[in-house]
Amino acid sequence: MKKLLLSILGPIVAVSAIVVGIIWWDRGAPPGFRPPTVDVALSDLSFDHRGVRVEGTAHYNIRLTQGDYLIYPLMARGDTTGKNILAMVRTRRMPDRLIGLEDVTVEGFARPPGQIINRSVTEPLLARGYSFDEDFVLILEYDD
Repeated sequence: MKKLLLSILGPIVAVSAIVVGIIWWDRGAPPGFRPPTVDVALSDLSFDHRGVRVEGTAHYNIRLTQGDYLIYPLMARGDTTGKNILAMVRTRRMPDRLIGLEDVTVEGFARPPGQIINRSVTEPLLARGYSFDEDFVLILEYDD
């Protein structure tokens, strides 16, 4: 009976531990927790950061949505005319429809853009004259 139980539960526990370990390593914190948040200047933001707090000006003038999420470019604080995107933010927080620009402080996970920033996001921005920095970062704002 013990061998049967061990042969069933052993692989389940091993695979679960590996999955939790990979998520912990990737996010900088175990699943369900935030990594330590560090204040980072927008110009210094990189993929080496996990949990970040960044100040800047949100450009809501192009309303890009993916399901329940809003995606917008984040420029340096006070930069209302800039077009070179250093960071994009994905959030569930929807601003008022009348707001086009807003100074914000964003806390979230710093990630590579991956598949979230796809053609449906880049094409409208490029059509409006925006360009993407070679190393632009996606910030997944904390949901809570």
